[in-house]
Amino acid sequence: MKFNKSFHTPDPVPAKGVENAKRLMETGHLFRYNPLDTPENYIDSEKNGQTKLYSDVALLEQEFCEYTGHKYAVAVNSCGSAMFLALKASGVEHGVKVFSNAFTFTAVPSSIVHAGGTPVYLECNADYLLDVDDFKQKVKENPDVRYLLLSYMRGHIADVAHIKQVCDENDICLIEDCAHSLGVKWQDEGSEVSHHIGHHGAAACFSAQSNKLINAGEGGMLVTDDPELAAHCILAAGSYELLYQQHLARPDDDVFEKIKLRIPNYSLRMNNLTAAVIRPQIPELDEKVSAYNALYSQLEEIFTNIEHVETPSILPQVSRVGDSFQFNLVDMTASQIQRFLQRAREQGLELQVFGHTDNARYFRNWLYSFEETPSLEQTEEIITAACDFRLPLSFNSEDLKLITQIIRQLLSEVKD
Repeated sequence: MKFNKSFHTPDPVPAKGVENAKRLMETGHLFRYNPLDTPENYIDSEKNGQTKLYSDVALLEQEFCEYTGHKYAVAVNSCGSAMFLALKASGVEHGVKVFSNAFTFTAVPSSIVHAGGTPVYLECNADYLLDVDDFKQKVKENPDVRYLLLSYMRGHIADVAHIKQVCDENDICLIEDCAHSLGVKWQDEGSEVSHHIGHHGAAACFSAQSNKLINAGEGGMLVTDDPELAAHCILAAGSYELLYQQHLARPDDDVFEKIKLRIPNYSLRMNNLTAAVIRPQIPELDEKVSAYNALYSQLEEIFTNIEHVETPSILPQVSRVGDSFQFNLVDMTASQIQRFLQRAREQGLELQVFGHTDNARYFRNWLYSFEETPSLEQTEEIITAACDFRLPLSFNSEDLKLITQIIRQLLSEVKD
């Protein structure tokens, strides 16, 4: 048997996105400040009560805010750029230290280095969540650190309410990396209402890279409720002169006028073509979340009965989005794990281990971010046996059965 599709199969762009992209290419209106003159691009502006022509990027920013519940947004060329802008707007300069997860993707520490900062890495636990106790200890050991770039790697949400409390008590600015977390919701203890993740920090950063819930190839969104931070990021992303007035999801003019001559232009704008591809995907998000979670639940139920395998648990406050699947190999040696991975790939099961020497999610591979390799024994032990694969929507029940069949068979072989 073969899998229905490759594990790397991205979600398709809706027909409306293809139509929008074709229209923009035919007219050449690709620059975000060059809106296409069509009836659907005319919007009633809340700023002045007038009907005004807006670009696809400006409309996307407004629609994204409506989905996540934030006030302001700026669309950029990647989530990495969004994190960089959030760090710079929050005050990170050359030599400033920034707390961050040791278990994340290389784009996270890279954004800290790009902003001039130096990462201070925090441990994760067996469920891939930031270890709050280690965070508290590192805060005591590093009283000069005033920033935390908190990554929700693969959509695994740590106790962000507790983390936020620690940040507030120690005057630490929290920025949330939500690259893998679009559609994930958080419900505070005692509350009957859940809300989209990304509301605990000064800013939240999302991704539209092909392996995420929204597929634009590349792209990023920075959202915030802070007017000063929003204005800073809009200007730094590449708004100059009075172009900020062409943004819908933005603060008032006077916020920009106070700072605009002091903010460098990093030219990180999203273009209209990318926005046109993304916009039709926003209304489909909730339906996609349900479809992903249905696949995930089927697979998780089967995995509970596989020996030498443990799946990470989630906090009760979290509603996940299961667009990928992770599991830990237990009671296995390093050589057994390597044989298991090799045999899996030979049978078409595209697994990766986070702690592999070639994996961009292994902190030892981030040589650009430190002079001396940090001691992170807990994280190292966990990620060297943590397996990961995408869960494409194109998969069906037969694909899920084949995954578990291969894993059961190979685990039996390598343990004998």
